[in-house]
Amino acid sequence: MGCPLQTVHVCMLKGILGMKRTTPNWSVLRECGQEPLQFYWFRAAVRFYNALLCSFSSTLAKVLKADIGMSTINKKCWSAEFLDALHDSERSGDFQHRVKTFNVGSSKRSHSQNLLLM
Repeated sequence: MGCPLQTVHVCMLKGILGMKRTTPNWSVLRECGQEPLQFYWFRAAVRFYNALLCSFSSTLAKVLKADIGMSTINKKCWSAEFLDALHDSERSGDFQHRVKTFNVGSSKRSHSQNLLLM
């Protein structure tokens, strides 16, 4: 859990629960019924991607295609970070292929293109 925000969040939870600083972070998160913040970001990113696909807007489709193309050049763009997050998921090759082969010209995009992870 290398995220600084995650560290602050877990420290706050430990303080609220009255736990020692040495208590494992996963134990604290499970006790509070929470997931790491990275999980919530990833879930929101998948929902955002799926919403872009379901919008049937040619403008949004072109923007998404351009961002995916830019991901090979600039690792700070949204799609590059999204593809990097997909790298560690189960069936990552299949998901990455679906994102990279997104078809702009398709006016009838099917839901099979969606990344139904969540």
